[in-house]
Amino acid sequence: MNHLRKLLVITALLSSTVSFAQLTDDPEDRREEGREPLRTQTVDGQPLPLMQRLRFGGGISALQFGNPNAGIPFIIGVSPVVAYQAAERLVLGVGVDYQYARLRAFDTSGQRVNLTANQYGGRGFAMYELIPNIVPGLYAHGEVASTSIQNGYTIPGRPRPGRFNVTAPLLGVTYSQRIGRLAGINVSVLYNLNFTAQARYLYNSPFVFRILFF
Repeated sequence: MNHLRKLLVITALLSSTVSFAQLTDDPEDRREEGREPLRTQTVDGQPLPLMQRLRFGGGISALQFGNPNAGIPFIIGVSPVVAYQAAERLVLGVGVDYQYARLRAFDTSGQRVNLTANQYGGRGFAMYELIPNIVPGLYAHGEVASTSIQNGYTIPGRPRPGRFNVTAPLLGVTYSQRIGRLAGINVSVLYNLNFTAQARYLYNSPFVFRILFF
């Protein structure tokens, strides 16, 4: 009992009401009944606060260790994500994609230089749980990604290369294995509906395989 009082006092100092702390644990009460916690409301039907519907995460979108002797660049990409539980079966989200590449080469004087390139963009997505009673965590997944791509490497002493945009509408499925109410591993298999020659700068295939944590 003393622990509960301390928790309520601390929460009251951090928020304008005490109800936030009460709602935090309320959905977990369903586990005592052998059911999963509700994702958008408490057991008595009250909507969960915004922060309890948000999930923050992401993943590594690309990783390649370069080999200067073979002309293979070093590449790393990150994809932070914010997802919102809009309804019990519907998740909406946005993400940011950034990728950096560096290639070591020799200039005309024989000196080693670093050639660099980067691409960045954003995407919005929606996930709808298909058959939760049969296969929990299986979602239909749709998203649109727009990425600004550098047209070649930046070479020291030369003008910066231009850029072009690639838009990719993706459809497919995502399987989400929940670790907690606000965390999980999400494995997606998507198909690029706009797979053109420029799209190859983003994906080598119209099929996109992705693992993200949120």
